Amino acid sequence: MHVTTTQQAALLVKLHGKASEERLLSADTYTIGRKADNHLVIDDAAVSGHHARIVHVQAVYFLEDLKSTNGTLVNDRRIERHQLRDTDIITIGRHRIIFRDTAPDLAPSPDNAGSLDRTMVISKLSSPADTPLRPPRVRVLSGKTAQQDYAVTKHVTIIGADSQAAIRLTSWFAPKTAAMITRRTAHYLIGSGRSGKPVLVNGKTVSGEQTLKEGDRIEVAEVTLLWTMQGKTTA
Repeated sequence: MHVTTTQQAALLVKLHGKASEERLLSADTYTIGRKADNHLVIDDAAVSGHHARIVHVQAVYFLEDLKSTNGTLVNDRRIERHQLRDTDIITIGRHRIIFRDTAPDLAPSPDNAGSLDRTMVISKLSSPADTPLRPPRVRVLSGKTAQQDYAVTKHVTIIGADSQAAIRLTSWFAPKTAAMITRRTAHYLIGSGRSGKPVLVNGKTVSGEQTLKEGDRIEVAEVTLLWTMQGKTTA
């Protein structure tokens, strides 16, 4: 049975070693795992045959771990059942999936609730490090944006013209999602967005994703940004 909502939710899938791709959540029960009968197949020995599933109930999406060997994380926390919200990061083994849904939350968030048949066990998934007291920031060095300085406070920070973008590009032809910054425990990584526009860090094109370091200069869609972990930015 297909989802009938006007604004269909989607997954931005970033499988390890592969280019990112977008998948629409076109079924009310969307399964993820290593076996070929899943909607999203992840060919990795660390992923269980039927690892997890996303269930659509009215206007809400829930992620459920299917008693997988290595577990499922949302925003770096291991879950059994979790209500998904826009930009939540799902981690399965070495692979990351970003949930995209612009619909408002309508329910509370419950957190309880052979070669193909055998799964390789990986090391225990750990809890995230504490978020830094002062979030990193980006300062706009050139280009058209909604403001000149941004605090990076989300697990996923979108750079683009989209209404949901945390760093808003305002030039006439700016793509909706030019780039994305994602938090992984104490590290932040940048990669290109849905537009496929190249992202440069310190003049070099980013292939896949790259960890950001103090003082890095980010160039995307005719905008140059300065990355700093030291709170208030300086010129």
